[in-house]
Amino acid sequence: MAISLVIAGANALSNDVLRRAFKRRAKQFNVLACVLTRRELVEQLAKSQPDVVVVSAGLEGKPSAGLEALRDLRLTRSSTRLIVLLGSSEAGQVIEAFAQGARGVLCKSAGFEALCKCIRSVHAGQVWADSNQLGWVVKALEEREPARAVPAPGNSQLTGREEEIVRMVAEGLPNGEICATLGLSAHTVKNHLSHIYEKLGVSNRVELLFYALSKRGGPGSGYDRFQPSDA
Repeated sequence: MAISLVIAGANALSNDVLRRAFKRRAKQFNVLACVLTRRELVEQLAKSQPDVVVVSAGLEGKPSAGLEALRDLRLTRSSTRLIVLLGSSEAGQVIEAFAQGARGVLCKSAGFEALCKCIRSVHAGQVWADSNQLGWVVKALEEREPARAVPAPGNSQLTGREEEIVRMVAEGLPNGEICATLGLSAHTVKNHLSHIYEKLGVSNRVELLFYALSKRGGPGSGYDRFQPSDA
């Protein structure tokens, strides 16, 4: 089945270029809508519930409006996965994108083929970023680690089951595969994740993933399996 998309581009021309390109791959991708504003994006997300949203960081002609839009999308609590297209790879924007719930970041200069691979990977439950971008995020989390690694008051350390789930998240497994592997219901896995977030002081799956990677020791210790290439 084709992956359903909503595209939030910096301008009508860029939206049209992407729509035409994806139309040539109709068996793989289905563009439900192209939008130009944060408001349209939130409305379209509620209306169509796409598998993936591709949003330009330069939405509405503003350098960071796309990142601000991610905050709007988080409030909807949608299961749609988010990808941010960057004009250039800057540490601040990459870190902010993941902090606001993005599952992938990609520079526009990477090209259409890379975007297609990014969408497929993110749709499959993976995180997409190159080695430099991952390094920036892990470093940012390590710098915040003293305040985040201590369990919240009244909570014990992670249980054996919770540690097992954290390892699976770090392997890039989506909830469905975690359920199947451990023989647990979706509701039980979600409950475990909620307890893990609270104990570690993280707020979402992406932060948990990078927290787990930082505890492995950063680049070179399992971390590279999340990057598609060094390009």
